[in-house]
Amino acid sequence: MFLLAVNCRLAHRSGSQFCRHSSTFKRAFLEKFQKPLTIQEVKEEKLNDGEARIKVHCCSINPSDVLLTQGVNPAKFSVPVVPGYEFTGIVTEVKKCKDVAKGDRVVALSKDKLGGFAGECVVNEKDIWLLPSNVSFEEGAALVDSFGTALLGLSHRAQLKEKQIVLITFAPVHGYAALDIAAHVFKAKVIAVCMNEEDTEKLRERGAWSTMAYSESQMMAVVSKLTKKQGVDVVYDTLAGEVLKSCLKCVRHEGNIIIAGYTLKELPQVSISEMLSLPSFSITGVSLTSYRKHNFQMYRQVVSDVLEMKEQGLITPMISSKFSLAKINEAFEEIKQNNLLGKY
Repeated sequence: MFLLAVNCRLAHRSGSQFCRHSSTFKRAFLEKFQKPLTIQEVKEEKLNDGEARIKVHCCSINPSDVLLTQGVNPAKFSVPVVPGYEFTGIVTEVKKCKDVAKGDRVVALSKDKLGGFAGECVVNEKDIWLLPSNVSFEEGAALVDSFGTALLGLSHRAQLKEKQIVLITFAPVHGYAALDIAAHVFKAKVIAVCMNEEDTEKLRERGAWSTMAYSESQMMAVVSKLTKKQGVDVVYDTLAGEVLKSCLKCVRHEGNIIIAGYTLKELPQVSISEMLSLPSFSITGVSLTSYRKHNFQMYRQVVSDVLEMKEQGLITPMISSKFSLAKINEAFEEIKQNNLLGKY
């Protein structure tokens, strides 16, 4: 993951952490689609009941942030807008919050209004979680969205079990999180499919049982051999398009296909007769945004579970690079040039 390290220095007093409060702060504005972001100093906004002001320490650059700057905007955010929704920091002010207090180390998801590419951000407490003491600001900001989505898909929807076989296709961010959850939490056997040969060794090092660069014929041959022609128990697809169409031929009878991540590609065109010639399976799309709307308790719980897994050392996000807020446009350029497995 690429991270914006916004406020990395903390003052210490009597063993506790605090932040000096300022009435102004810097934000990275997207004023026009397909244009560089601009850094501006703005006045702080007032809090509403149930909100907390967070001094942002690190904010991840997720694929949806990159696509938003290019004008791909399914959530219909209007410009100017401050991108960034997954970040960590310290609470500097609260207004009638029940579970968040000034001085708390926290991680937040601000998917409704974004705002994370900034020195501070105001968030409703329902989208804030306490950051475990042994989890750094950097790791916390690279963790909850992709790993929470993977946990929803693999555990809640696919009911993954130990020693089952999972086929994971690798787009940056979400594919890696699914590998970590499947291999290290559920002790499943992971067949990892990426888009180039260079990444296969990295995926083996992170716990994949088998790895390959994508080609339909090779993938089907490997799956057939490793599953004794039965097909995999679960497919976790983050690529869609023709790759997903190939995956339809790799899942066992009554297996599960989970679609996750953020991609521009469409679902494959498959005729009804072709679908009915395949084994019977379930196909489900998962996103934290959807669960926040339709099953808020599950949304809260899955992020809490991910933080606990990290606290116990079961999972580790991959961080590719860190940039200061002033170098936000350099970060976006590097992301466009390098299709990395780590989170941005």
